[in-house]
Amino acid sequence: MPHAHALPPELLALVFSAVYNDAEMGATSLLLRKSHELLDILLVCRFWNDVACQISSLWTTVHVGHDQNALNRAQTYADRSGYHEIDVVVTSMSEDVSAQTCGLAFHHLLLGRSHRVRSITIPFSPFHICQALYTQLPNLTSFTYVPMSSHDKRLAANSRPGDVNLDAPKLDTLVLHTDTVAFDRDEWPSLQSLEYRRCSGNEEWLWGILGASQRTLQTLVLSHPDEALVMRQGYPFYLSTKIKLCTSLSNLTSLRILGGEDPYWTTLRFADMSALTSLTVELDWFPDPGDQETSLPTFESLRSLSLATSTADDIHVTLAYLLQFTPNITSLTVTDNSDNYDAGEGHLINPLLLNTGEDPGQPLFCQYLEEITILGVSTPSAKLKELVTLRHPQIRKIRFDGELEIE
Repeated sequence: MPHAHALPPELLALVFSAVYNDAEMGATSLLLRKSHELLDILLVCRFWNDVACQISSLWTTVHVGHDQNALNRAQTYADRSGYHEIDVVVTSMSEDVSAQTCGLAFHHLLLGRSHRVRSITIPFSPFHICQALYTQLPNLTSFTYVPMSSHDKRLAANSRPGDVNLDAPKLDTLVLHTDTVAFDRDEWPSLQSLEYRRCSGNEEWLWGILGASQRTLQTLVLSHPDEALVMRQGYPFYLSTKIKLCTSLSNLTSLRILGGEDPYWTTLRFADMSALTSLTVELDWFPDPGDQETSLPTFESLRSLSLATSTADDIHVTLAYLLQFTPNITSLTVTDNSDNYDAGEGHLINPLLLNTGEDPGQPLFCQYLEEITILGVSTPSAKLKELVTLRHPQIRKIRFDGELEIE
């Protein structure tokens, strides 16, 4: 085995880069890229230290801390990254630190380098951080609010909050894991993906973004774990004067709904989504079809439907209801982890055996289905055989992860 010093710098560069690369996902996780991992490499020997310092791609994630060395460390990383675009991560707060120190480091980092900033990740928006964001970020494509730590929540209460201003004409991805968001600016002409993980549905800025991005938004994730998620445009005095009403998301192709409940399917009604091809609904409790005053819109373009629950006892009722409005889907995934049904009932297969009318000669719902995946429950063999018989030859694949109950 060759000595470490015998390895050429080019090979060492590949090894060092592999520390940060996620081979399975083909991407790099900003939150897992820690400075101490690079420090382990630098401390092996002077040769490794010299090689690592010359590999500019190793230094493209710049962590901005809250300690007294935050400024020098951030500038060192940014300088070593050469001409590469950089990803800036503001670290979570801890005891005996200063938001002002972090804000100062963040501000100096952006000075003269704003054109190189590709993404920004922050845990929340203290005033000093927001002040630094009042600059043009011409190449920023991604902005993320990560979940707040317990220290963040406590220390943020003693820190003056600020409104986030993003002058970023190329921003295409916005990911928010907090419910304390406030935006000075809610219009980005290139926004394609919005992921809001603490959505109650009536936030002013949310409707502002949706209204301004009606023609660009392609992916939308709305989540409110264990709570109701009700999409209703409130604040008429605000909407009528400051933002466009959101009536249509004409280019939206993917919608994910994750939360406790949505009693009236507001997440599927709040705007016209005629181009939607993929829909995922994961709720603790599903709306009762009998409580719906009007029927859902028909999603003619939808090709993939995923439905899941861990607690609801009526997922099969919801499935039967949604199949009426998704006539052209080719892929269906249903997951029931509630343990509410016996193995031999086949409650998730029954809706797939229904005809579109009372006449037995009428076609089945979703007659173009090619792939069916049933997860979390056992599958009775008799029901499975009936499903295959009725949907042959259109059906190509049926997958399940539970036991096959032989009758």
